[in-house]
Amino acid sequence: MFTEKIRQLTLLLEKQELEAPGGIVSIQLYSELFAAYLYQNDLASARFLWKRIPQNMKAGHSELEQMYKVYVSLWNNDTAGFYKAINHDWSKHVSELMFELKEKIQQETISLIGRAYSSIFENVFAEMTNQTTDMVEDTCKGLNWEIIDGAHPRLIIPKRTVEEKPIVVSSEDQLQRLTDFVSFLEN
Repeated sequence: MFTEKIRQLTLLLEKQELEAPGGIVSIQLYSELFAAYLYQNDLASARFLWKRIPQNMKAGHSELEQMYKVYVSLWNNDTAGFYKAINHDWSKHVSELMFELKEKIQQETISLIGRAYSSIFENVFAEMTNQTTDMVEDTCKGLNWEIIDGAHPRLIIPKRTVEEKPIVVSSEDQLQRLTDFVSFLEN
C-alpha cells in the first residue's frame, strides 16, 4: 500500500518537474522526489536527479546533501554508512519517507541474514540492522531464532522460513493439458 502511494507520488513529482518553467522546481520538490527514488531503490533515477539539481541549490541545502550521503551508502552497499546517514533530523515533507526507507532496509537486511547465515554474532547482527541489544533480542524472539548465551558476544542461529515455491510445469506438460482440454471440448 505504501509502496503504491510512493509510486503515485513519484509520477506526480516527475510530472511537476517536467512542466516547471525553465525546468527548475522548488528545493522541496527535489528533496521529495529524491527521497521517493531512494525508497523505491531506484538509484539510477536518484543519481540522474542529483545531476539535474542546480549546483547552487545543492550547496545551500544540508538536507539534500544528507540525502546524497544516504544514496551513496545505498549505492555502495554500506549498511553502517546508511544508518549513520539516515539518522538525521529530516524536514516534515520527507521525514515519513526516510523513516519508512530505514524500516524497509532494516527488514530486508534481517530477511537476508535469515537466508544467508547459519549463525551470526549478536554484535554483527546489531550493527547490520542498527539495533540495540534489547531490540536484537525482541527481533530474534519474534522470528523464533535461537540465541546462544554461552558465547560472548552471543551467537544467533536464524531459522529458515519455509517459503512456498510456485509449482513449475514444463511447456510440454502445459501443451499436453491444453490439447487434452481442446480434445475434450470437441468430443
